[in-house]
Amino acid sequence: MLFGKKKNHKNKKKTVNVKPKEQVKPIETSEPPLREEKKHSSYKPNRKARAGKRALRNTIFAVVVTAFSIAVLIFIIHHLYGYIAAKPKFEFVSTGRVEHTIGATALIVRDETVIPSNVKGELVTKATEGSRIAKNQKLAMVVPDNMSATVTNLRNTQSQISEVQQEIIDSGKAPGAKNVYDDSDKDILPIVDLLRQDAMGGTLSNISSYESSLAVLIDKREKELSKLEFEDERLNLLRNDAESYEKQLEKSASNIEATSPGIVSYKLDGLEEELSFDLLLNEEPSKIKEYIDNSSSVITSDLEVEEDENVARISQNELQYLAVVLKGKDVKFEEFATDTTHNINIASEGVTIDNCVVVRSVPCDDGLLVVFSTSRHVESLIGFRTINIEIVINTTSGLRVQTTSLVKPDYDRGVATIYINKDGFASEVDVIIKDYDREYAIIAPFGDGTVPNIKTVIITNPSAVKPGDKVE
Repeated sequence: MLFGKKKNHKNKKKTVNVKPKEQVKPIETSEPPLREEKKHSSYKPNRKARAGKRALRNTIFAVVVTAFSIAVLIFIIHHLYGYIAAKPKFEFVSTGRVEHTIGATALIVRDETVIPSNVKGELVTKATEGSRIAKNQKLAMVVPDNMSATVTNLRNTQSQISEVQQEIIDSGKAPGAKNVYDDSDKDILPIVDLLRQDAMGGTLSNISSYESSLAVLIDKREKELSKLEFEDERLNLLRNDAESYEKQLEKSASNIEATSPGIVSYKLDGLEEELSFDLLLNEEPSKIKEYIDNSSSVITSDLEVEEDENVARISQNELQYLAVVLKGKDVKFEEFATDTTHNINIASEGVTIDNCVVVRSVPCDDGLLVVFSTSRHVESLIGFRTINIEIVINTTSGLRVQTTSLVKPDYDRGVATIYINKDGFASEVDVIIKDYDREYAIIAPFGDGTVPNIKTVIITNPSAVKPGDKVE
C-alpha cells in the first residue's frame, strides 16, 4: 500500500505542480520581422503578404504581355510598311522643258486715259470691268444722293438675281457658268486677301475701297452670267425689275462715256497720270525703284465719287510695260540687252507672257533696272499695279523625268542611273543629265542608245526596288 500511495503521490505531484509553459515572445531585434519569422519551420505568410505577392506576379505578367504585344505590333507595322513601300510606281518618260528663272516684283504701267465725273454721287457701272469698249460707249452713271433708295433697290434686285442664278448653277442647268465664276474668283480673291491682311493688322481705313472693288467685280460677274441662257421665269421677272430701276436712275443720273476705245477699269490708284512710258525710259532708276517698292499691288475702286474725281480709266493700244530691278550675282547685263526677248511667268494668275521685249536696261545701285514691253494679257493684269513675276533666263527641252527618279545622280559629271520596267523586271539604265531644277531633269541616252524614249516606263521611286526585282 505504501508503494501504491507513493505512486499516486508522484502522479499527483506531476499533475499539480507542473504549470503550463508560457508562450515565449520573440525577442525583438533590429532585423526585419520577415527574416526572424523565416527561422521557424512553422511560419506561414499572412493574407497581406500573399496578396502582395499575387499583385507582384500579376504586374510582372502584365508587363511581359504588354511588351510582347508591342513587339508583335512593331513587327506587323514594320512588315506592312515594308510591303507598302516596296510597291514600285511607274510612269512613261515624257517630253518637256526645264526653265531657269529670276524672281522680281514688277511695276505695271499702261498708256491710260482717265475719265472724271462732273457731279458728286454714287457710281453705277454699265460696262464690265476689264472689257473692251468703243468710243462714246456708256461706261457708268453717277447717281445723286436723293436717288440712293433706288440704287439700294437695284443692288438688292441684283443680289436676288445672283442667288437665283447660283441655285440654277448648283442644279447643273447652266453650262458655262463655272467658267464665269472661275474667272471672277481670280479677280475677287486678291481683294479678299487684302481685306484679311488689313483686318488682322487692325487697319479699317481701306474697307470702303475694298467693298467698292468687290461690288464692281460682282457686277462684272453678273453681267457675264446674264449672257447665259438660264431659261427661268424668276430671273426674267427680276431682270425686268432691275431694268426698271436703271431707267429711273438714268433720268436723274449723269452719264459717263468713253472718250476713246480700249480696255475699261473702274479701279484707280492715282498714279494713272503720273506713270508713263516716257517716265520708265528716262527717269532715274532710283525713282522707278521707289514706285516699285511703294505702290499697292492690287488697285481698288470707290463707288462714292466727288465732283471732278476720276471714276474710270481706259487702257489704250493694248500695251503695257513691266519695270523690275534684278538683283544677285547670276544677273548678267548681256542677257537683258535692249531688244532681247524673254518669257515671263506670273504664277498667281496662271499666266505666261511670251516674248516680252526689253526696251531699257541700265545698271543701278541695287542691281539692274530692266523695262519690258508687251501687248499680251493686258486684260488679265488690268487690276494690278505691281505683281510678282519670274523671268525665264534659259530653257532646256527634251526627255523629262522627276529628279526623284534619278539613282545616284552626279550633277557635276552630268550622269545618273534610272530604273525601268523591262519585261516585268527592274532594269537599270545609265543616262546623261542635260539640265535639271528642283523638280525635273532633262535626260538623254548614252552614246547611240535608244533607251530611254517616250515609250520607256520609268520607276519613279527607285528606292523601292533593286535591279532584277520582279515588278508589276
